[in-house]
Amino acid sequence: MESRFEDFLGSGDVLPMEPKLPELSLREYRNENRIEPPQKDLRLPKQKDIVAALSEFWRESEHCDFLVRIGEYRFPCHRLVLMAYIQKVRENPDVLDLELPEDLVSPGIFVSLYRWMTDHDILIKRSEIIQLLSVATYLKIDELLHQIWTCLESDEFSEHHAYQVAAEVLCFKTLKHLHCPMLQRIQGYFLTFVSCKEFLELSLESLCFILSSNEIAVNSETEVFYAAIRWLNHNWPERLKHVAEVLEKVRLLRVPKKLVKLLESPRGEYQVDRVTQLAEVRKSLEEISFAQILMQHSDGTSLFGEIYEIFQVTVPQARKFICHDLSPYHHPDPNLPGRVFSYSEFLKYLALLQTLPPDTLPQLLRRT
Repeated sequence: MESRFEDFLGSGDVLPMEPKLPELSLREYRNENRIEPPQKDLRLPKQKDIVAALSEFWRESEHCDFLVRIGEYRFPCHRLVLMAYIQKVRENPDVLDLELPEDLVSPGIFVSLYRWMTDHDILIKRSEIIQLLSVATYLKIDELLHQIWTCLESDEFSEHHAYQVAAEVLCFKTLKHLHCPMLQRIQGYFLTFVSCKEFLELSLESLCFILSSNEIAVNSETEVFYAAIRWLNHNWPERLKHVAEVLEKVRLLRVPKKLVKLLESPRGEYQVDRVTQLAEVRKSLEEISFAQILMQHSDGTSLFGEIYEIFQVTVPQARKFICHDLSPYHHPDPNLPGRVFSYSEFLKYLALLQTLPPDTLPQLLRRT
C-alpha cells in the first residue's frame, strides 16, 4: 500500500503551491456590477382566498364551538359564522349558546339558514323563501333580507308566485304587512286567479284591495264586475252584507253603458240578479247610468265640468288592457267601451283559463 503512494508522489517530490485566491464576498461582486442585485420586492404565488379557506374549513370541520337550541333540537355551529350575521351573538361574544323560539325559527329552516351562512352559492327552495324572510326579519340579518327581496322583485318571480307569497305571509305576524304589496304584483294573472278556488276564499279586505288595484289587466271593467259577482255568490248568505262595499271597488262608470242599462232589470241569471236587484245596487246603477249620459254629451267645456261637480261624477282610471284571442268576447281596441256579454259567458272563459298555463295572460300582457 505504502509503495503505491510513493510511486504516485514520485520519490518524495514536493507538490507546487496552489495559487492563492483573494477572499471576495458576494457583496463586492454586486458593488462592481458583475452581478445584478436582487429585486427589492418578491411576488409570492397567489394564496387561497381567506374567506374561501374559512368557508371550506367550516363546512368540513366537525369541531364546533357554539350550540344553537330550538325546542328539543340541538345544532352545533361555529361561533364566528354566527357572529358574522347575528347581532345577538356579536353582542355576547363570551356566550357559547343561543336559544331560539321554535314558533319563530323552525329547526328545518335554521338548517337552511346556516347552510346559507356557510355556502357561497346556495339554491333556496321557493317553499322556504317566506320562512327565511321571517327568520331574517327576526334575527335582523340585513344581507339575507336584501337577497330575498331582490328575488321577490325580479322579473323571474311570476305573478302566481306573488299570490302564493301573499297568502303565505298571513301565517307570520311579522310579515302580514307584505300581503297587499304582493297582491299588487298581480296584473295579467288576474283573470286566471279569478278562475281559482283561492280567489273565492279571499278575505273581504284582500278582495277589496285587489279589485281596487290599477295594475290588474282586463279586457273591460265588466270582467271586474263579474269577478265581484263570483266572489259574492260563493258564500251568498254570509257575503250579502258586503255587497255595497265590494261593488264600491268596481269602476261601474267604465262598464259599457248598454250593460249598465240592462242590469237595471232582471236578466235571468240568478247569480247576477240577486245582487243587482238589491235596492242599494239598483239606486247605484241608476246613478251610474245618468252619469254615463252626462259623459256622452260632454263637450269638454267648463260648464260640463261644473255639472260633473254638482252630480259628483268622477271618471275613474282605466285598468291595464289585455286581449286574449281565445276569449269569445274580448275586443282588440282599448278605446272602445267593450262588448256586452253574460255572466255565463264569463264563467265559460274562466273554465278555459283553468286548462291553460298560469302565465298565459301575463305573457300576453308583456307582449302588448
